[in-house]
Amino acid sequence: MHTRNNTVIAITCFVIIWAIAHSMHSQAANKSLQQYTRIVSLSPSITAMIQDLGCEHLLVGVTQYHPPLSRAIPIVGTITNPNSEAIIALQPDIILHSKEDSPTQKIDMLHHAGLRLYALPSADSFETICSNYRTIAGILNIKDYAIHKLSEYKKKRHALIHTINRSALILLSANPFIAVSRHSYISNIFADAGIDNTLYYSKTRYPIVQLEYLLAQKVGMIIVLNNDTLPDTIEKTKNIVHMPYDELYLYTPRHYCDSLQHVVTVLYGK
Repeated sequence: MHTRNNTVIAITCFVIIWAIAHSMHSQAANKSLQQYTRIVSLSPSITAMIQDLGCEHLLVGVTQYHPPLSRAIPIVGTITNPNSEAIIALQPDIILHSKEDSPTQKIDMLHHAGLRLYALPSADSFETICSNYRTIAGILNIKDYAIHKLSEYKKKRHALIHTINRSALILLSANPFIAVSRHSYISNIFADAGIDNTLYYSKTRYPIVQLEYLLAQKVGMIIVLNNDTLPDTIEKTKNIVHMPYDELYLYTPRHYCDSLQHVVTVLYGK
C-alpha cells in the first residue's frame, strides 16, 4: 500500500510539473506570436509594405510623404527628422525604420524611452525589397500570406524582364545634371527592362555630372526622369527619352513590378 501511494504521488507530481511546463511553454509561444497592434513606421516604404500586407489598421504613426492612406493616421515628422516626443506619446509596440535613414533620424531618445525599434536594411534591388517584405510579414505573423503574394510578384517580374539590349545614361534631374548610378534601385529597374546603365564608377547613388560628361558619353540614349528640357547640344546629338519619376516607386515588390511594367511600356510600346 505504501509503495502504491508513492507511485500515485509520483504520477501526480509529474502531471503537475508537466502542466506547469506546458503552460509556461504556451505562454512563451503566445508571446512570440503576439501581433503588434500599435506600429509606428518611419519610412514610406515600410508603410506601403504594411499596407500591401493588409495591416494598415495596425499603424498609429507615419512620416510625411507616405503612400495614400485609407484613414487619418498621425504624422510623426519627416523621414529625416521624426518627432521623438510625438512618437513616445503614441505608446507604440514597435517602431520600424530603415537603416538607410537611421543616421539622420536621431532615434537615441526612442531607445532611451525603452521603446522597441527594428531597422530594416536599405532596399536597392528587387531581392532586398522582397527580403524586407518577408521580414515585416514575420513581425506581423503573416509570413505564409507574404510568401503567397511574393510568388505572384516574382512571376510578374519574370514575365517583364528583358535581356540587356541597349545602353543609356539615366538623369534624375537636368538642372543641375544629377545622374543615376548603378547603386540605385532605379538602375536595377532599368536593368530588368534591358538597359545597361553606363554610370558604374560612382560610389554614390545620385552623382552630379557636368555637361561635358554627358556629351562625351557614347550611349544609345539618355533617359530623363522628368520633363526638363536639356540643352540643344544634347538634344541634337542624343536620343532623349523622358520618363517622369512620379511613375517609378520603390515601396513594395508590387510597386517595383508596376514601375518595371511602366518602363517596359515606354521603351518598347507594350
